[in-house]
Amino acid sequence: MIAVALPGLALAACDISGSITATPNTDPMGPGWKYTAVINWDTGSPYALSHMGLWLDIAGGTCSCQDFQQAISFDSIIGQSGTSCPVPYRGELNCQGDPSIPGVYGIVLKLEPNEELCEAGTVGQGTFVFYSNLGPAAIDEDALTLVDKFGQHYCFGSLTGDFPSMPCNPVSASHSSWGAVKGMFR
Repeated sequence: MIAVALPGLALAACDISGSITATPNTDPMGPGWKYTAVINWDTGSPYALSHMGLWLDIAGGTCSCQDFQQAISFDSIIGQSGTSCPVPYRGELNCQGDPSIPGVYGIVLKLEPNEELCEAGTVGQGTFVFYSNLGPAAIDEDALTLVDKFGQHYCFGSLTGDFPSMPCNPVSASHSSWGAVKGMFR
C-alpha cells in the first residue's frame, strides 16, 4: 500500500484498504441493492483512527454531489468496527471534501466513529452498508480512494469491488487516475 500525505505528516507504515460487495436488498420496501464495504486500517502510529472516508469524486470530476445524493442512501448508523466493544459510525456525504485533510476536495462519504464507549483503535476492521437502486459496476483500480485520519496524520488507500453504476460513472478512472491523485501531494 502506498502512503500519501503532505511532507512531515506521512507515516510510511500506515495502511488502509477495502472492498465493496453488492447483493440484492432483501427488504422489499428499500432500494434494490445493498452495498457492504469492509475496510481495514493500520495507522502505523500510536494515534487511533479519527475518521475515514470514501473519496467518491475528486474536485472537477464527472459526478455532482446531487448525483451521489440521488444514487446512495444509508442509515443513521452506517456501520461499525471492533468486536469486543463495537464502535458505531455515522455516515455523512460531504460535498466539499474533508477540510481536516489538506488536498481532499470533491465529494467524500465521511465515516465518523462515535467513541463514547470505545475507541476505533490504531488497527481495525469496519463494516459499512449503503443502499442504491442502481445495480453494481466494477470499481476501476484507480477510481475510488479511501483516506483515513489519525492525529495530524493521514494516508490514502485503494478500494476494490463494486459501486452503483451511476450515469456519470465515478467507478471509471477516465476523469482521474491514482497517479494524478498522488501527484497532488508531491
